[in-house]
Amino acid sequence: SMLLCARDEEGERMSDKQLRDEAMTILLAGHETNALALSWSWYLLSQHPGVEAKLLDELRDVLGDRAPTVEDLPRLRYTQMVLKESMRLYPPAWSISREAKEECEIGGYRVPAGAQLFIVQWVIHRDPRHFEDPEAFVPERWRDGYGERIPKYAYLPFGAGPRLCIGSSFAVMEATLLLATIAKRFRLELASGCRVVPQPSVTLRPRGGIEMRLEER
Repeated sequence: SMLLCARDEEGERMSDKQLRDEAMTILLAGHETNALALSWSWYLLSQHPGVEAKLLDELRDVLGDRAPTVEDLPRLRYTQMVLKESMRLYPPAWSISREAKEECEIGGYRVPAGAQLFIVQWVIHRDPRHFEDPEAFVPERWRDGYGERIPKYAYLPFGAGPRLCIGSSFAVMEATLLLATIAKRFRLELASGCRVVPQPSVTLRPRGGIEMRLEER
């Protein structure tokens, strides 16, 4: 309704095409990406029971018997580290592109005007110069402000620069509260024989989904 009623500076409505494009942006950028971040987090937790145990310890200490609220976010530090590490290994937006407006040189390579450049977070997030044991799932690596000590563009699950994801703060808040809410009540175990294979499409999806057994705690 807000999109249908919106007017620009000249008082004009969106065209049907623009309206469709904006609706698709909301669906893909605000829904699928967070769903994938949580899916990959559950997969990793199912493979690392020690990490899951630490997560549950924090939830018991911070929440007790109640559900999490926005006010709990500053104290759900390990929960956020789990999500941060999950998005390092399996960034929902695994690659982004930029178009060169004019000819330039980057790292000794000539880039002609109009060329499409791909920034691949999947590779960047596994750079051993910035992440020790880069293939390992280690949420503790984000303790003590590690994210502020690595180069600015070494970790960019939400992109970077002027086109940084406008919903990044909301996405982190939403994913943290969902992970805490679900983990407090349920245990998710990878189904026997399920082989999880990343499928790099527009987003990074598990090919065929992730089959899991749900067990109430």
